[in-house]
Amino acid sequence: MRLLSFLKQLLVKQPGRFRESSFGHRFMMVLLFLLLVASTAVLRLLWHGEKVHSDRLSNAYQQYHTAQMLLESGSQQDAAALWKLHWTATQQRFADYSNKDNWPRLFMLYHERPYRLNERIEEIGGRANDGISSPREQLLNPTLVSGLQAVLHELQTKPPTDSFVIKLAALFIFPAFCLWALLYHWLVHRRLVSESNHVAGELQRKYNQLDTLTYNDPLTETSNRKAITQFLSHYQTGNNGDAFVALAILDLDYFQQINDVFGYFAGDAVLREIAERIGDELRDEDQLGRLDADRYAIVLCDLTSPKNAEEVIDRIQRVVADPIHFQKNTLNLTCTVGVAVQHVNAIDIADLFKLSDQALFRAKQHRRGSVFLLSDQQQEALSRQRQIINTLKNNPPEEIFDLVFQPIVDINTRLITGCECLLRWTADKPEHLGASELVPILEMFGDINEVGLWVLRKSLQQLRTWQDRYHIQDFVMSVNISARQMETEDLAAQIAAITQELELQPHNIALELTETVAMKHLEAGRHQLAQLRNHGFNISLDDFGTGYSSLQYLKNIPASSVKIDQSFVKEFLNDDRDMAIVKGAIDIAWAIGLVVIAEGIATEEQVACLQQLGCHKGQGFIFSKPLSAAEFEYQLAPRVATVNHNSNNPSAA
Repeated sequence: MRLLSFLKQLLVKQPGRFRESSFGHRFMMVLLFLLLVASTAVLRLLWHGEKVHSDRLSNAYQQYHTAQMLLESGSQQDAAALWKLHWTATQQRFADYSNKDNWPRLFMLYHERPYRLNERIEEIGGRANDGISSPREQLLNPTLVSGLQAVLHELQTKPPTDSFVIKLAALFIFPAFCLWALLYHWLVHRRLVSESNHVAGELQRKYNQLDTLTYNDPLTETSNRKAITQFLSHYQTGNNGDAFVALAILDLDYFQQINDVFGYFAGDAVLREIAERIGDELRDEDQLGRLDADRYAIVLCDLTSPKNAEEVIDRIQRVVADPIHFQKNTLNLTCTVGVAVQHVNAIDIADLFKLSDQALFRAKQHRRGSVFLLSDQQQEALSRQRQIINTLKNNPPEEIFDLVFQPIVDINTRLITGCECLLRWTADKPEHLGASELVPILEMFGDINEVGLWVLRKSLQQLRTWQDRYHIQDFVMSVNISARQMETEDLAAQIAAITQELELQPHNIALELTETVAMKHLEAGRHQLAQLRNHGFNISLDDFGTGYSSLQYLKNIPASSVKIDQSFVKEFLNDDRDMAIVKGAIDIAWAIGLVVIAEGIATEEQVACLQQLGCHKGQGFIFSKPLSAAEFEYQLAPRVATVNHNSNNPSAA
């Protein structure tokens, strides 16, 4: 058992290494196995020879005692049995190994186990003595006992066959096996320990290299993004004071020109020099890292106020601006920096990176070489924006939006001729979200096309309901079209399909797009707008006068009406320039046959003046605020409704 345990330990200790061992190792293992087999075989033979000799000696004793018993009896049967036994004992061919091929059955009977004496004597006598008879007096010969004694003596004195050779082999082979196993184990163990130490050292070296590549920038030998993130995480865990932490992202201005003009070796030298200069300006508790290309991340810890970050960044900008000498060239650089600051107890690492990226973007928009530090209000605005984006991504339009309708009134008759459909945010958070804040987010981050089609379908369904209920066949529903929708190739086909599905007439629908959108997508959208106009849809230019102030698009876009922006209407009675703009817009619209709609009308004086200037229609709080569908029906109940600011209807207040 100890031997097996030892072999198990030897073989299991490093199984992987044995599979990869050399030919010498495999040969030693085979030799060790053969020694084990040989030792086992020798021990088995030694045990078997001793057992056979012991069995034969026991058999001779049984024959001897039987002969003595037979001599003492005088019966004929006993005499015959004694004669058979005598014959067996005196004929060497029945006991000699050399005759086993001639008498296989007798040999087997002599050696088979167990040695059933009576059955064996009967069979041997029958085979060897058929037809032979002997006188009784010859059988009762006392020399028979002497013969059996001689046989017994021979068996007692003769050792088992080859017992000396077998014992000698066992004496040397088994110790040799044990010695060889111990020697082999010692040699293999030493080699395995040496190789294991070598492999462990290599693994540690590779691990150190991997750790260096994982957390360090090989060019500047500073931290990378992952190390900066880990540093912020550890800093947040180990600090609970009233301090602030700032993350500044520094971007080298026009760095690509250095690579293009002087080559990448110059660019690498500049990056290393800048990293060294920035590092000299930082404290031990701060952290510097290179994010990518020419952008560095600077973590400023334990700040007493956000203003402290500006002081450090100002020093860094000055050292970056110092000339850098590369070979015979002098390089002058500037950097743009965006900084975000958070309280140590409220660090959000992902949020901090986003805010600093936003600050860098704002700084570049302002001026290259500037610094932009996000204020608390700006950070709250960005957080609010992300909240809106998450709500848009996780909810369908019908769960977070609703539609309201603001009447459009004929200024001369005060009759409602249509309404503008406006999108409203109904989700719980964030509150008080208007279209001016919502639409840009939808266009940049949300699916404005999906929301736009939802608004179009729902507003036209409402128009269909009102037409069926109040029979207002000349009523026009105005729906806004966004910039992203103008980029959709099948916009005209989608609008036409919805209109046909609801069995509406195109002249009851006005599609509004702002002047800025019209100019930006003039070439891409002209064909679709022409298709819509040919189908009979009205095209209205919203916020007229606030865009590029170009009259070229009035010529190229098939518009049917323009809407003067409320920024001009609001003060046009008190501002001569606003009055000139409003009058000019109305005159131009009249000249090219467009209907003019004034937005944001708030007083009767504005209504009277616009009427004198020739404005066709208007909308504003003087007539009604935006209403829900149910509230708007109060205005449509008389079939042709009149709206004024003195209405007793509470919904119009």
